[in-house]
Amino acid sequence: MNRWEFSHGIVGANAPSWLTYEVHRPYFDGAESPATVIQARSAVLAARRFENPSPGALRFGMTMPASYRRLLVQESRLTAYRATVPTDLPDELASPAWRRMTGAYRRHAELDQLDRSGLAHWLVAVCLPAAVLEVVPEDLDPAACQDQVTAAVQAARAAALFGSEGLSERTTAAYRVLADHPAPTVAHVQAVAGWGYLLARHAGDDSAAPLFLGRARELLKDIAGELTRFTHTVLTARLALREVMYAERQRDFGSARALLADVRASVAELTAPDGDDELVLLETRRRLLDRHLEIAVRMGDTEAERAAVEEGVALDPWDVKIRMQAAQAHERAGEHEQALAGYLHAARLGPFGTGFALLRAADRARELGHTEFARVLNERAFRAAPRAGATRDALLDACRRDGDRPLAELTERAATRDRERPYANNWHYRMYASYFNLGESESPGLYARLPSLAYEFAERGGERGAERAEVNWQRLMPPAFRGNLIRESGLTEFAVDHPADLPEHLRTPRWNRLCEWLDDFDGQGPERQQQVAMVLYRLGFAKLVLELIPAVPVDRLRTPAELRLHHWRDLVRYVASVGTRVAAPETSFAIAEHPACPTHLRFVIAVVAVVFHARETRSLEEATRWREIGARALEELLADPDRSPFEKMMAESRFYRSVSFVPFLARDRGWLARDMDRAEELARAVPAEGPYQEFLKRENLRACVESRSKECYAFGEDERGDRLVAEALALDPYEPKTHIEVAEGLLRRDLPREAADSYLRTARLGPVSTAFGYASAGECFRRAGRPVLAEDCYLQALRLDPYAISAARGWAAVGAANGMGELARTYLADLEAWGAARLAARRERP
Repeated sequence: MNRWEFSHGIVGANAPSWLTYEVHRPYFDGAESPATVIQARSAVLAARRFENPSPGALRFGMTMPASYRRLLVQESRLTAYRATVPTDLPDELASPAWRRMTGAYRRHAELDQLDRSGLAHWLVAVCLPAAVLEVVPEDLDPAACQDQVTAAVQAARAAALFGSEGLSERTTAAYRVLADHPAPTVAHVQAVAGWGYLLARHAGDDSAAPLFLGRARELLKDIAGELTRFTHTVLTARLALREVMYAERQRDFGSARALLADVRASVAELTAPDGDDELVLLETRRRLLDRHLEIAVRMGDTEAERAAVEEGVALDPWDVKIRMQAAQAHERAGEHEQALAGYLHAARLGPFGTGFALLRAADRARELGHTEFARVLNERAFRAAPRAGATRDALLDACRRDGDRPLAELTERAATRDRERPYANNWHYRMYASYFNLGESESPGLYARLPSLAYEFAERGGERGAERAEVNWQRLMPPAFRGNLIRESGLTEFAVDHPADLPEHLRTPRWNRLCEWLDDFDGQGPERQQQVAMVLYRLGFAKLVLELIPAVPVDRLRTPAELRLHHWRDLVRYVASVGTRVAAPETSFAIAEHPACPTHLRFVIAVVAVVFHARETRSLEEATRWREIGARALEELLADPDRSPFEKMMAESRFYRSVSFVPFLARDRGWLARDMDRAEELARAVPAEGPYQEFLKRENLRACVESRSKECYAFGEDERGDRLVAEALALDPYEPKTHIEVAEGLLRRDLPREAADSYLRTARLGPVSTAFGYASAGECFRRAGRPVLAEDCYLQALRLDPYAISAARGWAAVGAANGMGELARTYLADLEAWGAARLAARRERP
C-alpha cells in the first residue's frame, strides 16, 4: 500500500493497475515481485547476465514484441512508465537494476563487445527494441559474426527488428547474417533455429524451414562435446520446440507429440547448476508444457489436456495463457461456471487476450442466464479494445438485444478510428465529451451536456430569450465527477487544474474561447464573471472558481449582479465541501437579507437554506423560518406580470418539492403529501415550449418523482415508491443514481440477485458511483450465492478505488471462487494494516 500510494487515482482498463504492475513488474521497472509471471523474469535474468557476463550463457528462449510493453502501459494506465529507451523512465520509478541498465545504455559506445551483447539482450528482454537498434544500428559484418560474442550482438538486433517490424526485409537480412554461414557456437545454434521457427510460424512460404532447423541440429551436434549436460539439454529442447511447431503446421501431430515427449522427459531429469539457470529451466519447462497442452487439445486427448492444465497452473499461476487454456478446457467440457471463472481470471492478467477473455466470459455468463453481467463484460471488453471488430460487434449485439439503440450508435462511432482525435475512441469521452473539453456529449442521459449548456448561455452573454437566466437546471454534479470521469476513462492528459493547462491537441474551439474569457476575467463585470464561473463549475473546476472570485463581506456588495455572483461563489464553496467538513453557505444567507437582493435571488437562497438545514443541522425551526421567507418571495414572483406561465409554474413546483423537508422533519405525513402533490401537479402541467424548456421540465419532473419515491419509502409505502422510481427511470434510463434506487427497492423485497443487476447498471453507466455500484453488486451476488460474479465485482470496485475497505473485505470472503483467495486475503491484511498505521499517525499529531 505504501508503494502504491503514489498511484492513487490511476484506474486500470480492466484489472487494478497494481495487479498488472505486480504480475509484469520487470517490464515496468526492471525488478520482480512474488507474483511475477515466468515470462517477465526474462529481464531479471538478463540483468544478472549483464552483471556476470559469460559467452554462451543461456537466456530465455522467447522474447515479447514491442507491442507488449505498449499494451501493458495502456491496460495498467501507468503512463509514467511509458518508455522506448531506458532513459525515458523517471529515476524515482526505476529499480536499481533499471538504473544500471540506463547507465550502460548511456555509455553503450564505450562498452566492449561482451557487455554490448549483454546490454542489447537486456533491452530485448524489457521490450525496448528501439534502444537495441541504437546500440546496434546496423547489421554486423558476417565474417566478424563467426565470433560467438559478436554473433550474440547481431542476434539481439535481429530479435529487436522482428519484435518491432515482424518478418520485414530488415529482419530477414539481420537473421540471414547468422543463418546463411553459421559457425558452431551456442549463439548460432539459437539464431539459426530461431530463423527456421520464424519461417515455419510467420512466413507465407515455410518450405525453407526444415533446412534451417536441420542446420541448427547439425551445429548442435558439432558443439555437443563442449557443452554441459544442462546447456545441451536446454538447447535440444528449444530446437525441438521449433521442430514441433513446423510439424504442427504440417498437421503431423503424432510426430510432434512423440518428439515433445522425448525432450520433456530429458528436461524433467535436469537440475539447474545455479539460480540463474534455474530461471532458464523454469522457462523451458513452461514452454514445453504449453506445446504439449496445445497438441493434446488438437488431438482431442481430454485426459492429457486436464493434466497439463493442472501442471501449468501450478508452475506459472500468474500466466494469462495457462489461465485461458484452463478456461477453454472447462468450456469444451460444458462446465460453464468454471469456464466463466477461468476467463475472468485470465482477463485480469493481460495484456494479451484481455478483450478475448472478457468476450468469452460474457458468452459463458449469458449461457448461465446472467444477462446484465454479460452486458457489463461486453462493455469492459470494448473499453479495453475499442477498435477491435470482435469487441465492437459483441457490444452492438448486446445493446440491440437490450433495445438500447442510443448506446449501440455510440459504440459504432467510438469504434471508428479518429486519427486526429485518438481520445474520441474512448467510451467515456464519447459519453461525456462536454466535461472533458466542451466537446459534444453523445450520452442520452439528462446531465451529459451540462457544461455545454452553461457555455452556450455564457456565449450568448446572458441575453434573454424564450427563457430567463433565472430558470436553470437544478442538478449540481458532485465535486468528484470530473476527477472520477478522467480516472475511469484513462485519459489522464485531461486532468488539469486550469483550462489553460489543457494541451493544445486536446482542445476544442469552445475550450479556446473559454480560455480567452479567463484571460480577461478580472476585467469583466460581475454578471459576466458569474456566467464564466458557472461554466467552470459545471466542468468541475470548483477550486478555480473560489480562486478567481475572492470572498467579499456582504456589506460591501452593492448591486444585484454582485449579490448573484457571490451567492454563486458561496454555493460552489458549500457543494464542494459536501463529504468533508461542510462549509455552511452563510454568505448566501446574509445576501438574502441584503436590501438590494432581488426577489428571485432571495427565493433561491431561501430554498437552498431549507434544504441545508434539513440535511445538515436538522433544525426544524431554521428550516421553517427560511420556508416562510421563500413563500413570501414566491408570492411576489407569481404576481409579477412579466413572468411567463412556464417560469411561474416551474418556480412553484421547485419550491414545494424543496420546502417539503419542513413537514418531513416534523413527521407530518398529511402536510408533506400536500406539498408533494402540489409539486408533482405543477411539474406535470408545466407548459414547455422548445427543446430547452422541455429539458428543464423533464429534469424537474424526474427530480420531483424521485423525491416522491423517497417520501413513500420513508412512510412505508414501498409499492408506490417502486412505481415512482420506475417512472424516474423511464424519464432518464441512463442516470446511475436511479438504478441504485431500483436496487434498494429490490433489496427491500429481499431480492438480492435482481438488485445486483441494477447495481451493475449503475457501475457501467458511471462515473457517478461506479465503485459503489460494483461493490454493492458484489455484496448482492454474495448474498444470492453467486461467488464467481461477486468476486469479479469486488475486484472491479478495487480497480476503481484501491482503498475501498468494504470491497476488500468482500473480495477476501469470496476470492477463492476465481482462484485469487490468497491474494485477496493478503490484500485485505495489508490494507487494514496500512489504514491502522495512518490512523495512528494522525492521532499522534499535535
